[in-house]
Amino acid sequence: MGGAGGWQVLDRREGPDGPVLDLRRDDGAGPVVRVPGRCLLAAFAVGDEWVLFSDHDIPQEETLEVSLVSGGGVAERASLAFPGWASAGIAPERLGARVFGFAFPAGRRWRLELGARPALVRPRLGVHRDGRWLSRLWFSPASRGAESP
Repeated sequence: MGGAGGWQVLDRREGPDGPVLDLRRDDGAGPVVRVPGRCLLAAFAVGDEWVLFSDHDIPQEETLEVSLVSGGGVAERASLAFPGWASAGIAPERLGARVFGFAFPAGRRWRLELGARPALVRPRLGVHRDGRWLSRLWFSPASRGAESP
């Protein structure tokens, strides 16, 4: 199966909470990592960590998943959900060493910064964090700076 940015998709399946991907780095290093989604859109190395973008590939009920892989597993993740929008054409890009940009839904630009340490984050419309208030995944509108220090 195909992959993105240094990761290979080993398996796709429907889990109890939705679609999941089993991934392994192309170089075979590290264990198999399971992230939510059906399609791996992009993967970016940040030192010895990775930021992975995946989606559920369900037209008009789309969810974009952002996972931070660290120490051989998923350390943190956030979901962006905007019912009625499709993720077709999402192309995350690196804007800086720890900064990424993407549009979701179409026409709404986001900035994602990977913090060096967890910080208190503000709730954002459409961003779900499983009840976490401290995070290293800092989302903000592209026109503004990161939401946390």
